[in-house]
Amino acid sequence: MKTMLLPMMLGALLLLGACQKSPAEQRAADLRDAARAQAKAVTERAGSEAAAMDKQAKDLDGQAKAAGGFTGERLNTRSGALSREADIVKRQGEAQARAIEDTAKAQAEVVHSR
Repeated sequence: MKTMLLPMMLGALLLLGACQKSPAEQRAADLRDAARAQAKAVTERAGSEAAAMDKQAKDLDGQAKAAGGFTGERLNTRSGALSREADIVKRQGEAQARAIEDTAKAQAEVVHSR
């Protein structure tokens, strides 16, 4: 029994040692995790801003239909512009999130390579 116990204990210790991250690996993982959180926050903030603009655009559409005439045309123009701006805000947020993650990935690779 003792002869089997020693190899099993050594195997368990080796597994525990293999699971440990070096300080550089841990720093790289921390950089990536922080970037993911920051990118998610940027994307969510852009989504919220775009949702508010989309709501304003929808409200303007309703006002345009009720007003009719030239006033309705002006309101429709504003509504369309707000909708396009909301799309731009979403794309900008997504681009910023990708840039944050790409920067962190590059930094993590530098930290890991040292």
